[in-house]
Amino acid sequence: MGVSGEAATLFSELLLCEYPARPIQFAISTSVRYPLATVISRAPGDIFGKLAERIVLGLGLHEFRQVADAEKVFSAYKILVDEILSKTTSVLYLLTIPAQALPECGTQVQLFNEKVRGLDDGNRVHILDFALHVDRFEQDQLQRGKFARSLFDSNHIPTSLCNTLLGLFIEKRIFNTKKESENGF
Repeated sequence: MGVSGEAATLFSELLLCEYPARPIQFAISTSVRYPLATVISRAPGDIFGKLAERIVLGLGLHEFRQVADAEKVFSAYKILVDEILSKTTSVLYLLTIPAQALPECGTQVQLFNEKVRGLDDGNRVHILDFALHVDRFEQDQLQRGKFARSLFDSNHIPTSLCNTLLGLFIEKRIFNTKKESENGF
């Protein structure tokens, strides 16, 4: 969610701008720069101990850069999701990965995203399909021709435009689930 958590920070700021009187606290892990296996081992302190109502997971890029294998990456990801579901009452929002972030393993990223989409249970697990949103955004940008702005730089690092798009995307989608609307959010 940005090299230094820019998209997560932007999302939290957008949410606070939209709901300034709400009692909202954020725990943004911008320092998470390690593999899913380490995230899983640190989960009791980093995730479970926070007692979060909502958790947004945008993980898997590190693994794909090491092994371009959707099965292996999803297996580790699923272990983390299952741990969170079994040890918390949090609602999970799982982000899909835009293939543009990892063009060297685009097919594997698409397979991973399909597996992630399959985790949506309409109750505690919801998918934030950022990959589809990026595809649509880029199609719209193509209409601008040579004046289109890139979401990723030449090294496939998200640009500030990408971080802004992700922050806005999460802010607009996170309260649009059935569970959230039932609670009056």
